Amino acid sequence: MRGLVFLGVLAMATGLVQAGNIDILGIRSAEYLMELSRNAVTDCADGVTYNPAGLAFMDNGIHLNFSGQYIGKDYTITGTLLGSTSETELSTNKPTPFIPNFYAVYKSGKLAAFGGFTIPAGGGSVDYTDGLFIMPLLQTALVQAQYGPTHIAVLNDGHMEGTSVYYRGLGGIAYAFNDKFSAGLSGRFTSGHRNFKGEGSFSVIDLSTGSPVGTTSAELDVDRAASGFSGVISVDYRPSNRINLTARYETATELDFESTANVTSTWDVIMPYMANGAKQRRDLPAVAAIGVEMVVNNKFRLGGSGNYYFIQASDQGEDDGIADAYKDGWEANISGRYQFNDILAGALGYSYSNYGGCDSTYTDLEYNLNAGLLSGGINWQASSAIDFTLAGGTTFFSEGKGTGIYADESFNKKVLFVAAGVNASF
Repeated sequence: MRGLVFLGVLAMATGLVQAGNIDILGIRSAEYLMELSRNAVTDCADGVTYNPAGLAFMDNGIHLNFSGQYIGKDYTITGTLLGSTSETELSTNKPTPFIPNFYAVYKSGKLAAFGGFTIPAGGGSVDYTDGLFIMPLLQTALVQAQYGPTHIAVLNDGHMEGTSVYYRGLGGIAYAFNDKFSAGLSGRFTSGHRNFKGEGSFSVIDLSTGSPVGTTSAELDVDRAASGFSGVISVDYRPSNRINLTARYETATELDFESTANVTSTWDVIMPYMANGAKQRRDLPAVAAIGVEMVVNNKFRLGGSGNYYFIQASDQGEDDGIADAYKDGWEANISGRYQFNDILAGALGYSYSNYGGCDSTYTDLEYNLNAGLLSGGINWQASSAIDFTLAGGTTFFSEGKGTGIYADESFNKKVLFVAAGVNASF
């Protein structure tokens, strides 16, 4: 049954797509949301995550960056529930109220030491309060084993919720070999956590007579956790005092998620990935990134960057039937920043992300739709040591159409981002 592909999908993901690629969160500072092109940054501590090598060109001293992000989400799936003839819209609009990121840099001479804490992936929840189209299909597999092939399960009431958050600590060093070239090396520890919780009540219908013959129910409550290490190597080259060029490579993060079942679920029979103690790989892919920053004059600068995600080379497990359909992903970003006066600057940015997905990867809980992101923000220099950033952005997703058992389903998303941050230098 093609629908049982959902087993692996539910075990893997909650369908959170937030300006990055696959599970990755691209927005990891308020400054990023303000400009969207940060791979060549050399004047802010968020370079810890976007351009480690460039930290060697910062002023001597201690530099701190802290930001928090709000994400408003509106995800919608349109289709027809099993046993029904009318089109139904199922949606979730549960926001992510706060995603924190913190970075610290100590620069002395040619050497910079740095560390940080960030949320590199996941970062939120989806809550389908009216259930999902796949739920009666799952229950029908159990019903037919009990009653026979002419019986189906019709969803009367249900819900499905998924939460995904990854925590990362990182640290490393950067060294300026001269005033034009620097390199950085860092290590990262990532801990990923996913929770899937839902329940449904169903009527058992005999299709040969069209009559109900009983009721049934199902419940699911599973926590999944994994951790792994990865590394980053980066270089920064300044051919002139107006142009900065950078490159960065992040190794894949190996994550072998293990399930802890909080309830005994009848779905365990057809969802072995949800059984207590079950394991499944879901690595964060390796990333290659480049960036350029050009100072046009003393008020205006332009930025451009690109990221390539090696999804096909990463281990996404061999038992899900979905992840292998992904192609490698990529994104391209441009930005412009203007300094209005000594204390106030503004910026605009645009990013386009291709997530490598297709109709074969779109399911009820994971539909990574290609998207554009338009954002902007302001930066206020409150004093010589402290400045503040406020930024916002909105996405433009393409519509997705499913295939197989999802062939009559359409997938749509709307996402709003707001972030605020502070920088301090001593």
